[in-house]
Amino acid sequence: MGFVASLLIVYGVAGVVLGAAIAIAIGRCVHHRRRSQVAAYARRPETSPGAMREGFALLRGEVGAEDGAPDDAVIAVEIPGRGQAGQAAWQTRARAFSLRLPSGVAVRVEPASGRLTLDTTFVPARRGGEPVYVSEVRPGDAIYIAGSVRREIDPSAAGKGYRDAAQAWVLRAPAHGNLCVSSDTVIAHHARRARFHRSWALALGAALTALHLGLFLPFHARVFGALGPARGIDGGPAALALFFVGAAALAYRTLSEQTSPWTELRVERPRAA
Repeated sequence: MGFVASLLIVYGVAGVVLGAAIAIAIGRCVHHRRRSQVAAYARRPETSPGAMREGFALLRGEVGAEDGAPDDAVIAVEIPGRGQAGQAAWQTRARAFSLRLPSGVAVRVEPASGRLTLDTTFVPARRGGEPVYVSEVRPGDAIYIAGSVRREIDPSAAGKGYRDAAQAWVLRAPAHGNLCVSSDTVIAHHARRARFHRSWALALGAALTALHLGLFLPFHARVFGALGPARGIDGGPAALALFFVGAAALAYRTLSEQTSPWTELRVERPRAA
């Protein structure tokens, strides 16, 4: 096989393509781990407010109402059922509420309109005789919520003066993204997906190492002048490499889609007239 074709197979197909699959697996593992790993200070019952840190975090706690409607949902989302995509849009209602962590520390959650995601179970219901999917968060519910934690002045509490204003922890949507509310089931799914993609990243990495330190090692030595003049690889190893890389990448993609616990539901928002 020609030298240029060998370069394409060794460094293109068996290098770039397999490396890209590894990068995708690592990226997905990090994404799902971030969506399932509760901040350390939110897991410990003995955590004090001073141990909390600003920045993005996944928290778990019990929802509490901050106004005079303790029985009403603090977050409610309705999605039109099948056949209503052009008739009705998503309906989202949200108001500020408190999230009490296991340590007893209360965090004020301030959901912003249009920047809220409910990664929870939607149940079928009927509104005005029409089918809809509904998801609600009510006071007393235990939820996971991911967003940006900040320390801010609390206007509802009195401090000792303008130099020592009372402060509170507030959770809002991050600068780039949404405030995401999840259930125990969804968090467990994210944890399993993180382990799935981590396993595949390790397996694909081992395959990449085996190819380049085993099958292609003599070729690398010739390319870099350590083993005689450079020449192409034989047809047999080239065909084996193409088959191996293609099978590994296809198996990862197929299993990733078939084992996904989520079912995609497409809902078209009506276009503005």
